[in-house]
Amino acid sequence: MNNKIFTIDEKKYPIGWRFNSKDCILSFEEKKKIIFLDEDESSSFWDIIFPFEHLIKMESSFCSIKKKVDLNFEYPKKSFLFFENILKDISFVFFFWSKKASAIVPVNIFIKSWDDFFYPSDETSILLIANRNQMIFSYEETFFYVDILNHENK
Repeated sequence: MNNKIFTIDEKKYPIGWRFNSKDCILSFEEKKKIIFLDEDESSSFWDIIFPFEHLIKMESSFCSIKKKVDLNFEYPKKSFLFFENILKDISFVFFFWSKKASAIVPVNIFIKSWDDFFYPSDETSILLIANRNQMIFSYEETFFYVDILNHENK
């Protein structure tokens, strides 16, 4: 086995293509520290936290915007400070690409390659800071850092 290659099983975790891509900057050791949840686990977890199926269906009463900022995907190193400031003193986050794809991610790994997690074309990616009852989501290059006000299930 080549220790320099770590491939995520894309049949079990379809979102793995992002991390199997040659342009992913994470090392094989960093990738191994991400805990991917399968579709059933992700869906169950989503349903516990979010009372909507998709971000577009989120009611405004669900959260309160703390900060709104545009980040540049072409210059991710300049934009990582947004995440670094918000996530200081946090050891891990939950990241949802959708209701059926999520992972538990060490913060240092997320910050290093935030643009491997969020994509400008994503419509339902959410970074959940569970112990603070906060989340970050995006629409194209606009990011919203919010307090979750009502997280009771439907």
